[in-house]
Amino acid sequence: MEESLQLKAKLIAHCRAHVDRVIDAIRSSMANIDEARANETKSSSPEEFEPGIALMQMEEDKLATQLAENLKVRQILDVIEGRPPSEKIVAGSLVATNRGLYFLAIGIGKCVIDGTTVFCTSLESPIGRAMNGKVVGDAFTLNDASFEVTGLV
Repeated sequence: MEESLQLKAKLIAHCRAHVDRVIDAIRSSMANIDEARANETKSSSPEEFEPGIALMQMEEDKLATQLAENLKVRQILDVIEGRPPSEKIVAGSLVATNRGLYFLAIGIGKCVIDGTTVFCTSLESPIGRAMNGKVVGDAFTLNDASFEVTGLV
């Protein structure tokens, strides 16, 4: 059990680092747009000004949406980190099945932590929805594949 709790803590840290990298990249892109906008207003004639600024604004709006989504994901990880283990599969559960380990937090795919392969997915994913609320010993089928929950942290 202690080993599983340590793995779960490392998975949370791994997911947090992933989200932080994405947030940093978005913020960097937003800063680049601000810089480009400042240069655009200095060097453009009035007829060139409007389309360039409009395109930058559209890109900035898209990045702002992505930033907000990733900040929400970061908050979800913070909540998951403080959540005690549950007897049912919920957000933040580390689930052992006959087909592998799954960490239900954010969908970043396959992760290898200390030589252990874990699939990081969200409750909104097809497998997350299929697992949600299950307990050890429960079984479910997804895409013609049978899964049995063999452990839970």
